[in-house]
Amino acid sequence: MKNKKKSKNSEQHQRYPVEKFFSIRTVSGFTISPDDKTIFFITNTTGTPQIWRVPITGGWPDQVSTWHDAIKGVYHNPKSKEMIFMSDKQGDENLQIYKMPDDESDIVYLTEGFEGSQCFFNRFNSKGTKFLFSTNKRLKYNFDVYVQDFKTGKNTLVKGFDDTYPTHAEDWSPNERYMTFVRFYGNINNDILLYDTKKDKLINITEHDIEINVFNAGSEFDKDSKGFYYVSDKDREFKGIRYYDIKKGKSHWVIEENWDIMSFELSHDQSFLIYTLNVNGSISPKMYNLKTGKRHKLKVPKGNYSSLKFTHDDKKIVFHCDSPLTPGEIFVYDLKKEKTTQITNSLVGGVSAKGLTKPQDVFYKSFDGLKIHALLYIPKGLKKDGKNPAIVWPHGGPEYQEMHNFSKYVQVMVNAGYIVIAPNFRGSIGYGKTFQKMIYKDWGGAEFKDVLGSVDYLKKSGYVDAKKIAVVGGSFGGFMTLTCITKAPDIWKCAIDIFGPSNLFTFLSSVPEHWKEGTAVLVGDMEKDKDLLFERSPINFVDNINCPLMVIQGKHDPRVVEAESVQIVNKLKEKNKPVEYILLEDEGHGFSKVSNQIRVFKAKLEFLDKYLRQ
Repeated sequence: MKNKKKSKNSEQHQRYPVEKFFSIRTVSGFTISPDDKTIFFITNTTGTPQIWRVPITGGWPDQVSTWHDAIKGVYHNPKSKEMIFMSDKQGDENLQIYKMPDDESDIVYLTEGFEGSQCFFNRFNSKGTKFLFSTNKRLKYNFDVYVQDFKTGKNTLVKGFDDTYPTHAEDWSPNERYMTFVRFYGNINNDILLYDTKKDKLINITEHDIEINVFNAGSEFDKDSKGFYYVSDKDREFKGIRYYDIKKGKSHWVIEENWDIMSFELSHDQSFLIYTLNVNGSISPKMYNLKTGKRHKLKVPKGNYSSLKFTHDDKKIVFHCDSPLTPGEIFVYDLKKEKTTQITNSLVGGVSAKGLTKPQDVFYKSFDGLKIHALLYIPKGLKKDGKNPAIVWPHGGPEYQEMHNFSKYVQVMVNAGYIVIAPNFRGSIGYGKTFQKMIYKDWGGAEFKDVLGSVDYLKKSGYVDAKKIAVVGGSFGGFMTLTCITKAPDIWKCAIDIFGPSNLFTFLSSVPEHWKEGTAVLVGDMEKDKDLLFERSPINFVDNINCPLMVIQGKHDPRVVEAESVQIVNKLKEKNKPVEYILLEDEGHGFSKVSNQIRVFKAKLEFLDKYLRQ
């Protein structure tokens, strides 16, 4: 008898212990040496994100930095053998800027005197003798922009901003005459300011009625300093690319698509522009010929692309790419040969794609008929018998999106045998600005019902036991977890809240100062919207909670401070309701240390197994 072909879900997936899962490395950023011979990248191979280097042709990587904390960004000087990197203290997000030779000798602290503030590296000048940075040292709610001279170490104030809309530098023209700044009114509403250093003149080149949301950011000057390209959704539902001509004082559309353009990069000779397009959570690259106006797709494997950079000779493109079955890696694409070479290898420790799950795109109608897109992960080998446990995973942000990328946090749960559905509820990015704006001043409202719609989808799938469903989420996803168990308490067997706001009043009071204007627009005004904020704060409805809750928090979190978790944990304890609390003393908003990631996910799986596998 011939063997019957196994169906996709009749195969057994390979279960891994948590420790093995977190041996998978994370690549989080890279930069290219001026001679195009070396790629410097950030990875957590040693347990904390550090700088490593590898030949651009591939080969064995070497560790460059041994810094005492997580490195959050690396930028190679365009003319010398030096790099700049940023780092904070145990996740407090007060980034400071450092310089080091690319062979890791002495590290120089560049932002001395700006301690306790956020310092953002913006860019080098074209000669590599100076760099532009922004800091909120003087005013916590806004930024000042400085230029530092490497030779003298002197910081020169370029521009200070005193109003309540945070503004920081973005780009610097090759001739050093012009700079662009971005002014933030909210996450989907900003302007680009052009500063002429010769005339000491600042103009708002995208000025608009700020009651109307228009996104303008991501500026990049052309090589002749005559103008710059930028991302915008002016008079459109989706983001495209515009060009501003400085002499004419006008801008025009260069590229328009029917989905959001996420980012772009110019070739050094200005012949081409490469950009990424987000289609239902899959981000792919396209090349645009600036001379002919023609565009085409690159001959690259299907995946989720980001951080595309031309080499200095414009012969290759270096990029980061991942997919649900492959963690993020650095690749090099040869433009002439149309050939892709993988440079890094993060899938180590005996982990293979056999233990990973590719999600399905699913769509369902919410309570008001709105179409919601979700990713559904079903572990291999599960029977469609209505007996399987499942997890609802609302993402953070909330202006974020569950994508077809490598989500280690989701894959750990799926690998443990849990079905996971990750809904892109209203407020998510990628589906147009009207869809994104629907969550504004409605936290815990319609998007909560979208999340409940994903539960209905699970129940109708034929796989899930309706009595074995948990909700797990971080940041806004943590808030949504708390909303779910207080406003729809009978659905859930258990829940896990990872640094989620529990009280919208204390949350709005404690976010970083330069966030407050934007969060008031996004979440609500503490005076004008106090009734809404009270009704949407989970802390006020703790009596409704029927299921066990685990709460996880980083002590140095500046976005959702420790008190947000402590207050709901204490209230649950006062009422003798089952709650477990994990406080990580050396982390912030997100967990950068591999040892902490292992600790957290072992505890999460033990908690889920305890309640979902009874």
